[in-house]
Parts: sequence; structure tokens; C-alpha cells
Amino acid sequence: SPFSSVTGTNHVPSSAELDQLKDLLAEPQHELKRLRSEISRLQSLLDALLKEKDEVETYIEAHRALMSPIRQIPSETLGEIFMHCLPTDIYPFAIRDLKEAPLLMTTICRHWRRVAIDTPGLWSSLHIHLPPQLSEEVASQRTTGVSLWLERSATLPISISF
Repeated sequence: SPFSSVTGTNHVPSSAELDQLKDLLAEPQHELKRLRSEISRLQSLLDALLKEKDEVETYIEAHRALMSPIRQIPSETLGEIFMHCLPTDIYPFAIRDLKEAPLLMTTICRHWRRVAIDTPGLWSSLHIHLPPQLSEEVASQRTTGVSLWLERSATLPISISF
């Protein structure tokens, strides 16, 4: 650049120098516009390719999930596995909590929910907590939950703790 000695300084260009600068910058400004346009085109292409890649990955993962070994376990075996998730001898009573077995197993997927509900042994013990200040609505909900629990235990004997 003929102006390299004064770029980055406080030099005040003359009218003639201003005309030279305008002429000097015409081509680089045109090149900058072309580069920005090309970057925009490539960014659009990249965005489209990334979207397509995500769709293909989602498709692959959805189908790989169908091949998961856990899906091949027979329902009876899965029910037995669930039984080993129940509370131990230290505290042998299940509680009505979605973060604990057996209710936890009903939240994973439809298949696990069906297996858990159809495995009476999961529902053969229950701890019922009744705090002294229990509203009628909460008491009704607990009654409904306990009734459902008892139904799921089918004909098995049930152990209850209060």
C-alpha cells in the first residue's frame, strides 16, 4: 500500500490522498463483499449439512436402540431382575416413591411399566406413611395408591408397615 507509512497514525489525508484512498479501496471492498457472500453461502450449506447429519444420526440411534440387548430379555426374566431392585432385609418394605423400586420401573418405558405392573412380587410389601396432619385430598390419593398397589400384588400375601 502506498499509505503503509501512515496507517495506524494520526495522519490527516489531503483531498488528493482521499481520492487515492477511495480508488485504492474499491477493489478490496468488492473482494470483501464477495468473500462475505461466499462465507454466507458456505455457512448456509454447512447448516444444511449439519441438519442432515443430525437427522441421519437420530435415525441411526433410534434404530440401534431397537437392537439393544435389554430389549431381548424375556419379560419373565426382566421381572426377576426387577425383584432384585426391591428393598433389602435391612428395610424390607417398598415405599410409594417414583425414585424407588418398584414404582421407578414403571417410569422407564411402556414395556418396563407393563412388566413391572404384571409382576405381583414387586407389589407384595408396602410401607404406608400417614403423617398426623393429612388433608382429605392427600388421604384420598394415598388410599387410591394403596388400593392400586394391593391390586397389583394379585393373590400374593402382602407385608404392610405403618
